[in-house]
Amino acid sequence: MLSVTFCGATRTVTGSQYFLEYTAPDGSKFNFCLDSGMFQVGQKINLYKLNSYMVFDPKKLDCIVLTHAHLDHCGRIPYLVKMGFGGKIYSTEATRQIAEVVMRDSARHNSDGYLSQDFAGIIDSKIVQEADQTTETVFPALYTDVEVDTTMGRFKTFEYKQKFTIHPNLQVEFRDAGHILGSAFVIFTELSSGKQVVFSGDLGNEHKPIIEDPEMPATPPGLTHIFTETTYGNRTHPKVDTKQHLREIAKKTLRRGGKLIIPSFSVERAQEVIYYLVELMREGKIDQVPIFLDSPMASKVLEICLQHPELYDEEIRQKIAEHANPLIYKNLKILETTHESKTINSNNKPCILIAGSGMLNGGRILKHLQFHLDNPLNTLLFVGYQAEGTLGRKILEGAEEVEIEGRMIEVLAQLESMNEFSAHADRRILKNWVLSLMSDLPEEKAPTVFLMHGEKEASLAFGKELEDSFLSRIKTYWPRFAERVVMWE
Repeated sequence: MLSVTFCGATRTVTGSQYFLEYTAPDGSKFNFCLDSGMFQVGQKINLYKLNSYMVFDPKKLDCIVLTHAHLDHCGRIPYLVKMGFGGKIYSTEATRQIAEVVMRDSARHNSDGYLSQDFAGIIDSKIVQEADQTTETVFPALYTDVEVDTTMGRFKTFEYKQKFTIHPNLQVEFRDAGHILGSAFVIFTELSSGKQVVFSGDLGNEHKPIIEDPEMPATPPGLTHIFTETTYGNRTHPKVDTKQHLREIAKKTLRRGGKLIIPSFSVERAQEVIYYLVELMREGKIDQVPIFLDSPMASKVLEICLQHPELYDEEIRQKIAEHANPLIYKNLKILETTHESKTINSNNKPCILIAGSGMLNGGRILKHLQFHLDNPLNTLLFVGYQAEGTLGRKILEGAEEVEIEGRMIEVLAQLESMNEFSAHADRRILKNWVLSLMSDLPEEKAPTVFLMHGEKEASLAFGKELEDSFLSRIKTYWPRFAERVVMWE
């Protein structure tokens, strides 16, 4: 028997956590999680109460299988350790390394965030209603570096396509999800029966720099259930030349003597932006100016990225062979200290500045904006989604003046936005991935597809797309928070 309880990423896009209870034919019982991520971002709601709420007892958890190192997939693992989880954590090596950076950063900031009010209507749970009604303004931290230290000692890593067991009758295999460095989708197989379940984790976009495209796997012959993310299940990414678009924005800014300021997420996004900027400078398509990376977290992830050339795609491999690695360049300056960060603000020469956080809800970017947001020569370039309630969203929606750390700053800089940096698969890629999984299944075998990690319109639209395309060959289901479903009897 195998059941799943949906503990996150249900009818929303964060907090991925699935609790699975397995009873083997010999009667032995085994409990494990697929991911354990945080709910994130937005307007005031007591984030601590929601992230600390557990549908299951962490002491009864035997292991965790981790798809990748984004906070909304790994951020609650140290909290589970704090609450008594004592088992192993399985991932790829790159995921283990990046997860440590992410969780240590979270240990310093996990009492700072808020969650969107929308969750009160999406997640049908008493705990969310209580969180929504809270009057608290200071919340305790979920965990500290002490729990992260313990967590890191629990990891055991495997390569893509390397099969291993978490229970004598349960086999696991990681496949390349093409989302961020080391990301995986996961195939679980019951060895005695051949039954199989696939979890997508987060699937990547195509033709991204640095890493491979998501793998389109052969059909698992015993497939019974598919868990798929649906973040962009109702849209197709526009076909835009990302590098050319970035060139146009950078060229205009630098030629008028301004600074190009790019708030960026530390994992994956900052490294991709660096890749394109270095390429443009090497090709002589934008001026030779300093590229400052002012994000300790992004710098650590860049170091990890440089340690894993085995995960690169063919394009960057070829560039490295030609001694032109786009992640290493004479103009790329890594700012380690706050003193180094401050010196940029007293220098009025043109430059490119990449700093966290991506939605302007914290980080060193806030200091820079206090000096540069009111200068019409400068450009503020958004390269990621700006959630409702964040400073980034307010600026994008046309605020003429914003408060930053107690100071009112005029928004006079030029504003630009690039949406083509998405790390998530769109509707077409998601559909092709599902098709690949079930293309060789006999017609009478109809797998159930759980629609996860998406907002209502995206998830339901993708479910309809699948059912219309595959007719009776597929069933889709949109689960609720804390709902338990038996997959195998």
